[in-house]
Amino acid sequence: MDDTLPDDAWKDSFDKLLSPRPQLRELNIIKKNVRVSFNIDSSVENSNPDILSVSECSMPKSNLLNVGDRFNIKRKSGSSISTPCEKRLSSNLFYCALSPITSMKLDGIQIDANQKVSDIGKEQPRAIKHVCFEINGLEDCESDDPKHKSRHSRQIPEEARKRSRSSLVLQPGKWRKSLHTWRRTFQTDGESISVPKVSSPRKRTTNENSSPVRISGRKSAYLNKTLESNEPISYEKEVLRYCAQRRPLRFDTAYAAAKMLNTCKIGEGVYGEVFKYIPKISSESNVVLKVIPIEGSELVNGEVQKTFEQILPEIIISQELSNLRVNPTNSTSGFVNIYNVALVKGKYPQHLLKLWEEYDEKKESENDHPEMFTDRQLFIVLELNFAGSDMSTFTFLNAEQSYYALQQVIVTLAVGEEAFEFEHRDLHWGNILVEETKTKQIDYKLNGKEMSVATKGVRVTIIDYTLSRVTVGECCHYNDLSTDEELFAASGDYQYDIYRMMRDELKNNWSAYAPKTNVMWLSYVVSKLIDGVVYKNTNSRAHKTHMTKLKDFYKTVLTFKSAIECANYIYSLK
Repeated sequence: MDDTLPDDAWKDSFDKLLSPRPQLRELNIIKKNVRVSFNIDSSVENSNPDILSVSECSMPKSNLLNVGDRFNIKRKSGSSISTPCEKRLSSNLFYCALSPITSMKLDGIQIDANQKVSDIGKEQPRAIKHVCFEINGLEDCESDDPKHKSRHSRQIPEEARKRSRSSLVLQPGKWRKSLHTWRRTFQTDGESISVPKVSSPRKRTTNENSSPVRISGRKSAYLNKTLESNEPISYEKEVLRYCAQRRPLRFDTAYAAAKMLNTCKIGEGVYGEVFKYIPKISSESNVVLKVIPIEGSELVNGEVQKTFEQILPEIIISQELSNLRVNPTNSTSGFVNIYNVALVKGKYPQHLLKLWEEYDEKKESENDHPEMFTDRQLFIVLELNFAGSDMSTFTFLNAEQSYYALQQVIVTLAVGEEAFEFEHRDLHWGNILVEETKTKQIDYKLNGKEMSVATKGVRVTIIDYTLSRVTVGECCHYNDLSTDEELFAASGDYQYDIYRMMRDELKNNWSAYAPKTNVMWLSYVVSKLIDGVVYKNTNSRAHKTHMTKLKDFYKTVLTFKSAIECANYIYSLK
């Protein structure tokens, strides 16, 4: 008698499940209750209390794997270890695009009917994620037609589209790119949702069917109407005057490769590109080059190019704030130092194109390829001092260091208020640069009063005045955000609460001067220093002492009316 055991006798029940030919009918999975993870409010696997009851389906047995939208799925109440708010759950059960844990697609259990069973287990190339926002809570968007069940193909009614704005979630920090992407995706012309694709390197992304968008609009207004001139202003001549030029320079000549050493691209934005280099003949060590296309008819990164009239106030604000470092009455070095402004014309220099492509190869640029520009294209080039990395990426030694960095921000804003009725209006942690320094203290003047702040090894610089408001002479320069509904509907960080708080403070009149907005942003900055930035040493007595000071200041900061009041309060504590 043969005592040989069968080949699979050594397998237990779990091993049998891993067999390349599982017996699906024996598993009878389609008749069982299945608990599904939605990853809405928690990373816990069963984050939704609903249980799906899957009834028998009438589909052919040969297609048992195609279980996507063919089942009649009904919701039943149940218990769960994580209980998100019921009203926040979307009617589409698989609305979450990517699992935050595995990055697996969760648009339903759908398998291509033409796909072989043997190919199911093979690893598929992971898609690169470029989406910088979430849209949750779309209601009344469900269609009875199975063809419209897919998240990426259903039409969204106008009312539901408006309701979705309250669920616009943007990333903290630099918000313009993600808001711009959201606007392109959720257009108001009733087009179906589409996920923007990114190629490398990217060519022009403009679309004949997509309307150009502009985030806010730069304006200037005379405080005294009698000073307004009846003669039209030549904004081009004014820009040339601030650039100390008679005509535009050739781009490839003004910024030739022979004049720039150790050049690299370090950043980008909807406005344009940012490079860093060392001038071959200059006393400056590192210079940041901010290149902004203007006056062209082509859309750049999906936006209309700025005009001379719109770029002129930004040039004025940058230069006036930079000049405060030598002001005898109100002085600070806390605003970025601008070395030069130039108006150039022509195609991008070849060496800058090559650097753009190298950046795109490493970090996947989201901007249009600069080779799109013609010989007639104009650019404003800002040459700025390199001032370190932004606060969101900087590692502080301890809370003592960040506490004195905060003091530098406070006094710098106070000096700006006193000199130009300055409001930054967008002072998130991506617009605060931090660098190490050997200087022991930084000196300021506030309305003639000398003040000094210890550095504790770091120097802070405020940048990006796109949304800022100043009064220079009798002219007020500001950015009108009164029609920017999506920005005020955004959430995802305390930062987006600040925009709504500013709107309420200004009563949506963005030309008005309200220094309270600077205090609101100081509240935001303190919150990031308490629970946002990275610290190297959190166990020292100095860290714990100054963390307590930060928390105490956070409780009272919104009681101040201006950064000037904050600065006087901080100085009185010394």
